[in-house]
Amino acid sequence: MGLEDSGHPVDVSLDGLPANVGEVLDAARLLPRLVSGVVGIAAVGSWARAAGRADSDVDLVVLANEPSRLLDDRSWLTIFGNEAVLVGERNFGLLQERRLRRPDALEVEVGVAGPEWAALPPDPGTARVVREGVHVLFDPEGLFAELIRVVRPD
Repeated sequence: MGLEDSGHPVDVSLDGLPANVGEVLDAARLLPRLVSGVVGIAAVGSWARAAGRADSDVDLVVLANEPSRLLDDRSWLTIFGNEAVLVGERNFGLLQERRLRRPDALEVEVGVAGPEWAALPPDPGTARVVREGVHVLFDPEGLFAELIRVVRPD
């Protein structure tokens, strides 16, 4: 395991990513500066487990004290590119997804949830997401770190 900026454990190195995927992850790291109350950000899915392909989307989980602020005011979505277009929304219970398509055709799935998404013990959906790959981008309160410790104790 490597370490991310806040010193919490992550699964894999994200070195050697395609430039556009790196841009999305760099943009996600800026989100706490733009939106108050963001308490955690992680990449999940194929890119987080170093299995992304040219046609893979970038999956993110954003934890916020007031997720409705992010869900109601979509202006922050421009952080992923001024010309990114919202192409879908889905409700996964605790997590609400916003799917964007950038002009370069890269799709970004941003799952927005409250800190309870990372509560212990995790619900089966959360545990599955963490088992399938997670790379912590921002975790000042250790929410993701604790979740990873419980779901993937190795």
